[in-house]
Amino acid sequence: MRLRVFIAVVLFAASVPATAAVSKVFRVEEKFTIAEGGTLLLENPIGNVEIFGSNEPGIGVDVLKTVIAGDAAGIEEGRNLTALVVGGNDRMRMLRATISPAKTQPWSSNVHWRVRVPRSTHMRIEGKSGQFIRVFNVDGNVFIRNINGDIVLENVTGLVNADTVNGSVNFGGSQLRSDVRLATVNGSVTARMQSDLDFRWIADTARGDIRTNLPVRGVFSATTFRGSVNAPGGPTLTTVSLMGNIYLYGSGVSVALAKSLRDMPPEQIAVIAQEQNRKVGSFRRSVVAGNLNYSTNLGDVVVSQVRGNADILTEAGQVQLGSVSGDAKVRSLGGALQFGEVLGALEASTRAGDILVEAAQRGGTLTTTGGTIRLLYTGGPTFLRSGGGDVVVRQAAGPVNAHTKSGDIAITIDRSSKRQKIDAVTEKGNIVFSLGGQFGADIDATIVTSDPIAHTIHSDITGLSFSRDQVNGKTRVRATGRINGGGERVTLHATDGSIRIIHAPDGPMLVGR
Repeated sequence: MRLRVFIAVVLFAASVPATAAVSKVFRVEEKFTIAEGGTLLLENPIGNVEIFGSNEPGIGVDVLKTVIAGDAAGIEEGRNLTALVVGGNDRMRMLRATISPAKTQPWSSNVHWRVRVPRSTHMRIEGKSGQFIRVFNVDGNVFIRNINGDIVLENVTGLVNADTVNGSVNFGGSQLRSDVRLATVNGSVTARMQSDLDFRWIADTARGDIRTNLPVRGVFSATTFRGSVNAPGGPTLTTVSLMGNIYLYGSGVSVALAKSLRDMPPEQIAVIAQEQNRKVGSFRRSVVAGNLNYSTNLGDVVVSQVRGNADILTEAGQVQLGSVSGDAKVRSLGGALQFGEVLGALEASTRAGDILVEAAQRGGTLTTTGGTIRLLYTGGPTFLRSGGGDVVVRQAAGPVNAHTKSGDIAITIDRSSKRQKIDAVTEKGNIVFSLGGQFGADIDATIVTSDPIAHTIHSDITGLSFSRDQVNGKTRVRATGRINGGGERVTLHATDGSIRIIHAPDGPMLVGR
């Protein structure tokens, strides 16, 4: 690697009596070539670093080298032993500040880098001590390691891995296109994101708090929260602080609305059973790298991850799938079904058991003859049938058709949805329908009851028209009308139960079973 030493000129000199410290600042301005999509390596033992992306070609460098000493001889030695070096080539350009330990005079120095790069530049930055390392307006991947000092990233859309020991980490951007990891030991981590982005969020702090003003859903495992913001999927934002707090804020949302996730009762979702008490015919794997086709007369199926489609049949046993990259078709003649995130279409049925699904990205069909169905998120058309249990949909971003012969139905519309067709029927139970402030629909809600005092239709939404008549000796109450100008038809029908139409709460939410 060819190395080149920068030529520095004196920018500023402060002359003071010989018994006091003398400070001089040397300024360097240089330009270097770098290819589009090239990599910048920058090492700075002490001082600040600022790197910003632009549409101009090449690298522009503006460096301030400050030397502090007791006299002119110390200044000169510090200037000579604090070297600024450039090396590498157009594909990988290296910039480095070095401070030689061969001192004969008492002096100290620091280097402040201000570097302009093409937006597509990837970079790796290493620092030891300074007030901050700041990177903004860059589309390339960014790796930062610091010991003492803050890390600030703004509008960085590539892969990010930023660590500091004694300092805080701040990340801000309107988009999140790649995975981002922000970590500190003794500081706090703050991420500010566009409020309607869909991404996964992992937050881990041993001593601090975890706060957000965004609608999140997920679970705690020891000190680590794992969940999703808005719809599941998308890039992963990982925030780690050993001793400090973690904050996730949405742009345009008041910080005062932030809530602590630790104040909410943690729940465990889609627990993967451990390898013990293995039954005849059971299938247990951590990862299946491809399609999974398995059938058994008697046994459980427990897989943490399927990197393909899953087609499973068990005549007596439970099925637990942590995540499925493709479609999932699962049938059990007698056992509970549990799923993490299914990226493809989901078809799940059991004759005797509950069904729990964390996320059905493309929707699907869930059927149980005698159990409860709990679906935490659906992103496509979903059909839910229970022969004798409750049906719960925590976050519906697609059409929902739900029916139970004996049980309650609770459906919460995704807060970003403006229109969605909903059909909910319970032959003996209650219905709770929760919607956001921008959701528009044509409402048709009906109850048929022998006790009209106990069973009613309650709506937080104004503008519905109510009617009452008698049908086969029972009272029928019907509420119809438009919400927010109308939209898809929302049909709610409850026999011997009540119907409630309410506003869904904003803000963070831990979703349990």
